[in-house]
Amino acid sequence: MAQAQWIRMNREQAGRVLNQLSTRKDAIVFSHDVTEVAWRALPFYSNYRLCRLTNYATMPIFTMTYLTDGTEYIALDGTANPIYTADEKDPLLLTEENVIPYLEFFFSNVQGSEGDVFLIRDPRKMPFMDTLNPDQKQSIIDTFKPVTVAFDPSFNAYRVGGTLHYGGVLMTSTIFVLPDGKISFQEQKLLLSGIHFPDSPYTQAWVEG
Repeated sequence: MAQAQWIRMNREQAGRVLNQLSTRKDAIVFSHDVTEVAWRALPFYSNYRLCRLTNYATMPIFTMTYLTDGTEYIALDGTANPIYTADEKDPLLLTEENVIPYLEFFFSNVQGSEGDVFLIRDPRKMPFMDTLNPDQKQSIIDTFKPVTVAFDPSFNAYRVGGTLHYGGVLMTSTIFVLPDGKISFQEQKLLLSGIHFPDSPYTQAWVEG
């Protein structure tokens, strides 16, 4: 399933969003003249979508991302709480087709204590592969576990199997995704340690949709 693209709002639409956000108790001042507002659909919500504000007046550029239904704005702060709040307000419509986009959305907005969690689709496209010796490259390819999805009625959850990168480690894992959006990790197995991305994979163009 291809990831939905960011759609830039026109000046009038962006102004309405900025005016709504300016009334919040925790409001951050964004200049109407130098702030781009864009939105992106999410296939697992009926009412919520992503809204991204990018202020080009600062160096480095400052960005805030919210989940919004057009009235309420829930700031994504790097923890799971804002996503779980949206999951309660707009119950998820999870399917075998969109549970992976949900996980990628979750991982791209929630950091673990050791950094980003990244679900790997194709090891050959990972940016660090060129830094490894041939034996290491072959080891990753040989032990790589492709992404699998199935609903497990005994757990009333989607069972997602695959290969993860987290904290400099490649591992295989089974991820259980409950209908309410809560996730848990099981059956973890170390593949290779000391593997570090040059940058967050979620800021890189190579990330697959």
